[in-house]
Amino acid sequence: MYILKIAYDGRYSFQQQPHKETVCDKLLNTLEKLNFLEERKIIYSGGRTDKGVSALGNFVILKLKKEPILSYINHELKKFGIWILGYKEIEEIPKVQYRHYRYIMPNLDYNLELMRKAGEKLIGEHSFHNLSKRDRSKEKSPIRKIYDIKINDYGFFLEVDVVGESFLWQMVRKIVGLLHLIGREEKSLEWVDKILDPNYREGVITFPAEGLILVEAKVDINYNYDNYSIKKFKEFWLERYKEYIMKFGIAKTMNEFI
Repeated sequence: MYILKIAYDGRYSFQQQPHKETVCDKLLNTLEKLNFLEERKIIYSGGRTDKGVSALGNFVILKLKKEPILSYINHELKKFGIWILGYKEIEEIPKVQYRHYRYIMPNLDYNLELMRKAGEKLIGEHSFHNLSKRDRSKEKSPIRKIYDIKINDYGFFLEVDVVGESFLWQMVRKIVGLLHLIGREEKSLEWVDKILDPNYREGVITFPAEGLILVEAKVDINYNYDNYSIKKFKEFWLERYKEYIMKFGIAKTMNEFI
């Protein structure tokens, strides 16, 4: 078995689907086309992400015929906005130590002190039934453990880092929705306690998928990295960075009219 550390830009959802327009499908298709794939199956993965969500440190475990040549594979994968950043041959599935998500949100003159206090209330083991998409099958427990929440202010935007053991569907995006309501002082800190009460039910707004990135699904693996692939990956994102900065400046100018 091989574990592949993968990054992608959010244009596809992660999990395999019949329509085959997903990160896993594109990855398997490419590995099969280039004669690396032994079995068309994802044995295990670090995290399932929705369309719009990007990743820097997700991973998949699968069976390959031979050691992957990353520069060769990434030359094909990059047109789908997907990259293999590292790999390692393994004998058993490693335990995920934690998952780290980051949400980038516009700074709307929030009360950061209140937001940080709200984040502190979410740390620990709680029922996140109000902060995730409803599981109508009731097969999954809403109890989850959050290790840390940090909010950093970069002027025009905030970085919200959420680190936990595992996450429910849309959980991070709803946590950001909660922090937004607290930061805008539309809800009180006491409301957070109600949201975490297992006997209380109230919907919380879900922030857009496009602001979310899976930074790391941490496992105790020393990946083999390919310097050329890392270089091309950074070049791609530098061009995107410059493009977005220009668009940001245009939007800011338009918004300042009159």
